[in-house]
Amino acid sequence: MNNDSEIFRKINESFASMSKGRKALSRYINKETDKAAFMTAAELGQACGVSESTVVRFAMFLGFDGYPEFQRELTKLVRSKLATAGRLDDTKQTSNTIIKSVFQADVEKMNETLSLINEEAFMDASKLIHKARHIYIVGIKNSSPVATYIAYYLRIMMSDVIYVTGADSSDILSNIYHINERDCLIGVSFPRYSVQTLRAMEYANERNAGIIALTDSPDSPCRMYSHILLCARTEEVSIAQSMAAPMSLATALIAQVFSENRDRAMRNITGIEEVYAEYDTDGRDSLEQVNTKQIYNYPEINFHE
Repeated sequence: MNNDSEIFRKINESFASMSKGRKALSRYINKETDKAAFMTAAELGQACGVSESTVVRFAMFLGFDGYPEFQRELTKLVRSKLATAGRLDDTKQTSNTIIKSVFQADVEKMNETLSLINEEAFMDASKLIHKARHIYIVGIKNSSPVATYIAYYLRIMMSDVIYVTGADSSDILSNIYHINERDCLIGVSFPRYSVQTLRAMEYANERNAGIIALTDSPDSPCRMYSHILLCARTEEVSIAQSMAAPMSLATALIAQVFSENRDRAMRNITGIEEVYAEYDTDGRDSLEQVNTKQIYNYPEINFHE
């Protein structure tokens, strides 16, 4: 193997055609990478309900000479993650430095994302959304802001948009139970990837629905289940994860959907405004420009006392 990510690249590329046992190993390694890296072949097999020989053959299937070489590469990947976490703990910055570093990192990730975008896939995503009977959107934890943003604007433009949330996989799966080949699922998942979102994408795939994945890399596990992959880079800043590039990609997708469905979208928007006018006594739910003459002069507060 040339680099750590090739483990997951090979898994992603071959997952659809894998046997049940290999799929079980792939899911476990993706979900429990930190544990799997330090297990013997027998222990990993027991955790996944397969034989030790199946684990060894799985390692060779991925291109390794045997299980020891596979385990060494997986261990390197885990240690790399731990080293990154250590750098975050050791970093002490002033507020000015933090602001600059965050904005600079966002600019870099935006440029990286622009170079990653496949325009054909981007257009295909818009067309799939347009023709779908129902559009399901799944994104939880750190990915939920991007998923919520997409759902909000798609609901304004078209009917039958369902934003799926849930406390666990069973909640999410029950909400997409009726998905089929006439529908579309948009799965939003960025590191650390949500197993619940991946489960929803896998189920939708088995139901022959069209699947769009918004994720961070072509090597993302989302690739295993998606028909259209849209990638946007993220950046870890201290304990937070910057989602500037994913939000920009989401905005571009919303704009493209509107451009291709302008008449339909405008009918929905006009209808929504008429409902607001009829049922909302103020006619809108936004503040007017502040009248500065009505602002009181409050005493200054010294936050450093």
